[in-house]
Amino acid sequence: MTELRALLDAGLRPGVYRWRSSLSAEQVARRVTDAGWGFVHLDTTGVLDKAGFLDVCATAFDLPRWFGRNWDALADSLGDRSTGEPELVLWDGWRELLDHDHDTVDVALQIFSEDSSESGQLRVFLREAEDAPELVSDLPIL
Repeated sequence: MTELRALLDAGLRPGVYRWRSSLSAEQVARRVTDAGWGFVHLDTTGVLDKAGFLDVCATAFDLPRWFGRNWDALADSLGDRSTGEPELVLWDGWRELLDHDHDTVDVALQIFSEDSSESGQLRVFLREAEDAPELVSDLPIL
């Protein structure tokens, strides 16, 4: 496991990453915010479809009430909330969603990847993601 604080201090590049960790979401949040980064816990445990995923995103990312609950609205809303400051998104429950709705995870990963490239803000960590789709990268070894 790569030490989280070392990754943050090294200026981890925006992107979507596999991450193996036994830290709780609260422990991750504390370490991330102590490093001066923003933190979002995207927990899709029990979510089985696109509608449920978009509902969780609306809450986790604190999207506006008018958020349209579709892919274009998610991409636009993520871009609109961008400050350019680093933000770590810990995505738990992605595997269960993938098992029920592969397309939703694929599109979500594309949107997160595009937003990471455009805003320079997001670093999305998929917990326990050794077999994640191709858009997901390995963390650098420090």
